[in-house]
Amino acid sequence: MKKISYILLLTLISINIISAQKSDRKWDDRNNPQENNQWILGFGVNAVDNSDAQFKNLTNTDRWAFAKTPFYVSAELIFDGQFSVATSVSINSFTEGKIFENSTILGETEGGIDPGYLSVDMNLKYSFSKLLDSNAFEPYLSIGAGVSNFGGYKTQENPTELIESISFFTFNAGLGMNYWFSSSWGVNLNVAGKFGVSALATNHFQSSIGVLYHIINR
Repeated sequence: MKKISYILLLTLISINIISAQKSDRKWDDRNNPQENNQWILGFGVNAVDNSDAQFKNLTNTDRWAFAKTPFYVSAELIFDGQFSVATSVSINSFTEGKIFENSTILGETEGGIDPGYLSVDMNLKYSFSKLLDSNAFEPYLSIGAGVSNFGGYKTQENPTELIESISFFTFNAGLGMNYWFSSSWGVNLNVAGKFGVSALATNHFQSSIGVLYHIINR
């Protein structure tokens, strides 16, 4: 029910945004020099895959954490036409039955712990909107770095052992798509791989969907 509620909330927000726009849908191009040094704010939901299954069975829902408070917020600065730098903060939680590092989470309902997830990331993004000559569709690539934290947890395979929480630096690489309904409002889809840079780190995937607000200086 939580998943359905989040999806319905995002759908309603998108419908309201669309209905509020003018029919001509003409707006300023981000390639205009006046668009530099402007901000884009974002808010949405995210899902995290730390199953260690790499690219196998990506559609298996047992692999993806999407529970309790799977939210993110972001702020992005356009500084040179197609280039921008974005920072984001994400939170999530792995619940009972989720696959975590090839083990199954023993959650609160069975006397275990639901391990939380927190990440802070900063990425450099390159937009392809100029190449597509489009103000509405804006695919992009991103690279960057961040810090991720996975909370302590127990597994069904070894319910007596508490695996301690861990924080580590990551190298991030991703791709995504913005769709702008107007000069101010849009939606974002993003997928990123996060690769740990220490021996104790863990690689994981993160995907997200959210609403964007472009702060335009007049």
